[in-house]
Amino acid sequence: MYRFDNALFTFPVTRKHFFSDKVYQLYLFNDEFIMTDNQAKKAKYEIKLNMTTTLNWIVSDKKIQAFEISYNNKMKAFNASPNKLQLLREMIAGRVFYSGIQNFYEIQMKVGYGMIGEVYRAVSQNGDYVAIKKCDKQKLASLQGGIPQLIQELQLLQQLSHINILKLKEVYSDQQFYYIVTEFVDGRTLHTELLSRPAGLSITQTLKVMFQILSALIYIHSKGIMHRDINPHNIMISENIKLIDFGLARKIKNQLIFPTAGTPGYMAPEIINYKQEKPYDEKADIFSLGCMLYKMLSGENLFHKQKNIFQENKEGFFELKKNPQHPECSSNKMDQLFVLLAHMLENDPNERPNAQFCKFLLKEIENNNQQIDKLIRKQQIMRPIFVATDETPLERTPLSFASNNKGKSSDTLMKSDDITTQGNKKLSKIAIKNV
Repeated sequence: MYRFDNALFTFPVTRKHFFSDKVYQLYLFNDEFIMTDNQAKKAKYEIKLNMTTTLNWIVSDKKIQAFEISYNNKMKAFNASPNKLQLLREMIAGRVFYSGIQNFYEIQMKVGYGMIGEVYRAVSQNGDYVAIKKCDKQKLASLQGGIPQLIQELQLLQQLSHINILKLKEVYSDQQFYYIVTEFVDGRTLHTELLSRPAGLSITQTLKVMFQILSALIYIHSKGIMHRDINPHNIMISENIKLIDFGLARKIKNQLIFPTAGTPGYMAPEIINYKQEKPYDEKADIFSLGCMLYKMLSGENLFHKQKNIFQENKEGFFELKKNPQHPECSSNKMDQLFVLLAHMLENDPNERPNAQFCKFLLKEIENNNQQIDKLIRKQQIMRPIFVATDETPLERTPLSFASNNKGKSSDTLMKSDDITTQGNKKLSKIAIKNV
């Protein structure tokens, strides 16, 4: 039986019949709402709050008068106070599909497009701007896993509320389209911004982007979610930097569906060379963010299209090279940012700093700390140490942040990975050059 005193919201609804009306009490719980006329009996209607449910709002004079649900293959309508229904709409927004989007939003102009649909700016009944992504169901169904991937994205987004993450408002559906309603961001993508900055962004601008995207990553990683597609197309530049497009995001413990996913040129080695016996985690986002940081500092892609960008990304060979055209190329902050870059782009995910530590290091760089490598190594020393013998291999803990490099030249630094379980040194695929 239900604990009715635990209901989040309750109000009466009326089911209109030809001879007499039937009154039920609606109770909203965390994962469903029910309607019953007798608390001692099983509820007559049980509606799950997930993406298998669609509610049709019936609107008159710009006010919600009733909602319809499909029950036993029949549409059933329930009337109630417009104020109560509006509150219900707000409380379950993004958790179920709605229909009748034209009752609530007026589309004004197209602002973008993609492979499966278009993005519009629209205005709500109360005058607020929103963005509506209109997704063609037929095109989605033609893509492998297209619709399940969209549902996965919506289920993750409705769990998230952060100033640096695009906010999902509502989701609508009709026979031909899905309509994803989000906050409207008055800005442009980092990709577009970089097109006009061939030498890269200023260090101040770069730090602003990094601080806010790292805040978003710290938040989602704490919830056990990894984005898996950090790249300039998925960063919106506005008053508040926004991380968008969670189409490839996954729970860290759920990688069975499409484990190899991302944008070529920004994919972590453990993803692009995925092996089932080696599941990956949120450190993959750090590698992708490192690729993006390099693009912001140099104006260049980490992996160039000399052969095939996917193949280059897969092979993992790249060169960290400062852009001599960048006005701050020789600054101390640029030097320290490139030190951090090398650690973010470690081949071994266990050697990369996590999002929280990256943010701390960036703050130190902003404050002109020129000992970033020492800070990373100090963090490495503070972690638990496993002693290796002739019979046991040297192991690293997940808190390891830096590799052991000795005899570095001032011109070129070849980074090396950890000692492997065989005890041999393995060359990494990173070269760092000063220009």
